Amino acid sequence: MSLRVRLAAGQSLHVTVSCAYYDRFPVAVANSEREWWLRRPLTMTANIGADFLLTRGKRLFSIDAETASQDRVRPQLQAYSRPVPGYPDPDCRLVTVVLVNTTKGSGSAAALLQAGFEVRPQGGARIESYPELDAPGASDDEEDSIALLYRHKRTYAIGHGCAADWDEPIDDVTAAVRADPLPAYEVPSLTPDVFETLATGERRPVQVSMGALANGDPEGQQQLEMVFTLYADWVAQRRAEIDQLPERYRPAATRHVDLCDAALERMRAGRDMLANNESAARAFRLANEAMLYQQVRSRLELREVHLDRTGILQVAGTAPDAVPSPGVGNWRPFQIAFLLASLPDVFDPASPNRELVDLIFFPTGGGKTEAYLGAAAISMFARRLRNPADAGTDVLMRYTLRLLTAQQFLRAASLLCVMEDIRSNATDLGDERFSIGIWLGSTTTPNRWAAAKTALSKLRGDSRQENPFLLLRCPWCSAQMGPIAKGPRGQEAVGYVPVGTKVRFICPDRSCRFANREGLPIHVVDEDIYETRPSLVIGTVDKFAMLAWQTSARSLFGLDENGERQVSPPGLIIQDELHLISGPLGSMVGLYEPIIEDLCTDYRHHVPRRPKIIASTATIRRYEQQVRDLYGRSRACLFPPHGLEEGRSFFAEPARTADGSLARGRRYLGVMSSSLGSIQTVQVRVAASTLQAAMAISDDDRDGYWTNLNFLNSLRELGNTVSLLQSDIPDYLTGIRKRDGIAAADIRWPRVTLELTSRRRSDEIPKAIEQLQQDYGRDDCVDVCLASNIIEVGVDIDRLALMTIIGQPKTTAQHIQVSGRVGRRWWERPGLVITIYGAAKPRDRSHYERFRSYHQRLYAQVEPTSLTPFALPVLLRGLHGAAVAHIRQSGDMKLGPDPFPDKQFERAAKLIRDRATFADPAELPTVHSVIARRAKEWRHGERTEWSANTFGGGDPLQGLMRYAGSSQEPGAKLPTIWDTPTSMRSVDAECQLRITDAYAVDAASQPEESE
Repeated sequence: MSLRVRLAAGQSLHVTVSCAYYDRFPVAVANSEREWWLRRPLTMTANIGADFLLTRGKRLFSIDAETASQDRVRPQLQAYSRPVPGYPDPDCRLVTVVLVNTTKGSGSAAALLQAGFEVRPQGGARIESYPELDAPGASDDEEDSIALLYRHKRTYAIGHGCAADWDEPIDDVTAAVRADPLPAYEVPSLTPDVFETLATGERRPVQVSMGALANGDPEGQQQLEMVFTLYADWVAQRRAEIDQLPERYRPAATRHVDLCDAALERMRAGRDMLANNESAARAFRLANEAMLYQQVRSRLELREVHLDRTGILQVAGTAPDAVPSPGVGNWRPFQIAFLLASLPDVFDPASPNRELVDLIFFPTGGGKTEAYLGAAAISMFARRLRNPADAGTDVLMRYTLRLLTAQQFLRAASLLCVMEDIRSNATDLGDERFSIGIWLGSTTTPNRWAAAKTALSKLRGDSRQENPFLLLRCPWCSAQMGPIAKGPRGQEAVGYVPVGTKVRFICPDRSCRFANREGLPIHVVDEDIYETRPSLVIGTVDKFAMLAWQTSARSLFGLDENGERQVSPPGLIIQDELHLISGPLGSMVGLYEPIIEDLCTDYRHHVPRRPKIIASTATIRRYEQQVRDLYGRSRACLFPPHGLEEGRSFFAEPARTADGSLARGRRYLGVMSSSLGSIQTVQVRVAASTLQAAMAISDDDRDGYWTNLNFLNSLRELGNTVSLLQSDIPDYLTGIRKRDGIAAADIRWPRVTLELTSRRRSDEIPKAIEQLQQDYGRDDCVDVCLASNIIEVGVDIDRLALMTIIGQPKTTAQHIQVSGRVGRRWWERPGLVITIYGAAKPRDRSHYERFRSYHQRLYAQVEPTSLTPFALPVLLRGLHGAAVAHIRQSGDMKLGPDPFPDKQFERAAKLIRDRATFADPAELPTVHSVIARRAKEWRHGERTEWSANTFGGGDPLQGLMRYAGSSQEPGAKLPTIWDTPTSMRSVDAECQLRITDAYAVDAASQPEESE
């Protein structure tokens, strides 16, 4: 272990070693000979004087140590001292203390176990913070901000083959450092609750009632004013602290407090708009009412459906009343603060801050989804209040993963059902229904009505069929929907009702508000979405690549078949988990983004009105640059703004108990073993231990730790773990039972295992999540769940509190997101995250050796995201698709590729050039070159059809485009047939292998040659 010390003559470091060794001990148990091991504790102390440390430089020397007894093992202490690089003070040294086992022999009898040591300064010596390397290049604003926020989170020791820990420092000095083979660090829980301190000293939570705001009660206004007052006081206190900071932190601190003041002014502007604009006030009240009852209805217990003896569907219980229960129906302060800050931009398309990209930055589980759903509700109500006949898609909500998309779809569906109920009882919201659509690929939901009818028929006839309709419960009354068993292998598709050539969602409970022929305002079939133009469309970013192929998608942007503006375009774009829009995916999205934004821009006004963009994330760096590259916007605003310390922004603070002490946080535990040979061997021991240890927890607390959620970095590692669960782990549990004398009935086997990966069908994922929600005591309660990065976002299961991460995740953002799946209800069941490190992997070993340093600065370690939409490989892959998408969506639907549409192509190209000029001017020559190349290919190719695909009516010889990854037809001309993406992700051509024995048959049919 290495540390930095400052010492002078007469001062020293005191080292205390604690470890143990084991002696064989033969015993007779029930007339059988057994071998037990007897633990022998060992302690050793030594002083390392200043004369050694200051004079014996750059070489390892042994240290005389004292032991309390004579033992057969031979541990030895050694030290290595050298000057601090770049630091001239001769009294300051970097010291490495080493514990070496010099015992002769091998195997368990010669091993030192539970080894560790502690170093304490004596006689005035000091252990100071370890020197950190400065990042290359000049420090920027973000680096200065991180230095300010984490100024109290320093490193005081680094392990070598072990981890390091230290006492809490005071004035940049710690009293002791320790070498720790099993490091643990507890990350404090952050609470979104804000407290008012009363005159008695009592802390009372500040709540903002949705019901009071919906009704326009004075109580709601008073609650808002309380949030404003407390935040203004907090900002003033932070500003007063700036002068007390060291000089190098003051510029960043001033910048942070200025941003807090700006956020407060935006919140006040939203409040003033409510007072002065009746339409804004009404939209705000309606949105609060909708969000209140969305919370109530989305939390209703599932009402199961079964078939009675006559084949009639019976729904359990009666339709529940939508009555808010205690604790439901309140905004968290940061949520209502964000709604007010963004209200002028969301409500008014002509707002001067419409161009500002708002980024909700809040820890996992803090309530980001509720915040942007509230903004979406305001936007949709405001549009109808401006013009009740202006019905069309108003909100595009985009995600990156199909699991996240499907989960948020079920959540948002409740909101739109409530909004539709409100509209039906109002006179100023128009005649068109509020509705929601989910826009995904054909592998998840049907593209056409015919495919939907076919899928429904197959679903009813075979229980093994995939369910492409996604909806598994009524968002209004929580009656079960989807497949239920019927007969030996058949099933009934409850709530999926064929109506003519279409399939509608109709609640099976006849007393439900949406049990009529019109059904639920939910659309999952692409044809239906294009026809109805749902108010809110949820989709993956990948789906927007289909704009080059599907001209009917123009209806989502309010355009008719001639390309004329029919209704207003979407006014709000919501991007969840912005940090995932990076790398190759982000680069492709960034290339299509100017096209999508132009389709969402309303040019009917003197000043074109671009859409408002709201994004959210829990982990991001360099967000301003990412927003610039992705959206072409020069201004981005983080909400809530940072304070002067990490985790303290007023709206998010470390959770505390009633006595003021820190509440329980999420505990991280690191495990690495160089001696066990492989990470799989360590896995077996950890898995068996966690399985059996849950048996020792009381029944009241057992549920959270009964299910061990395992995260694996690859499907290959996941496959290895499946084998371990089937063989090695049960074998090791058998050894534990024999070793500890556990009764066979008390041993816990991995009985119910679950896989949650992309290998599962889309309709199986919601079922797997529901199974994970089953409490301890249920027959199907999961023992071990093996998951890939599909759980990184969107898996919000409150009961989970135990996770094992096998291998350091690829990025810190992924590490934070994955570990955030457990311990969400920290006041009931704090999370425990066990990370198993591979001793043979240098990156794993480095994270283990710097375990505390890494975990106490988790968010500072997040890697900056990057995207390069105008790099040559991206342009060659997607520029033609983006240009064709704009031409086909904004022009006449009958427009063909021949003759070459000069004006339309130039307009699309100009959008891409302008974005490149703004975001990455260095790549402009490349952009010009690729545009000219594609124009030449199109102009001289004389393609008469858009599609060159052999299916769907395309012409493989005369088509302009084919699906990227499809095979080339014989006779087709290249390069005038373009590989055009249908997804933003990498798609490569595939070939199928077929093993044949024809060569053997042919050889056998030939007569043998004579010698």
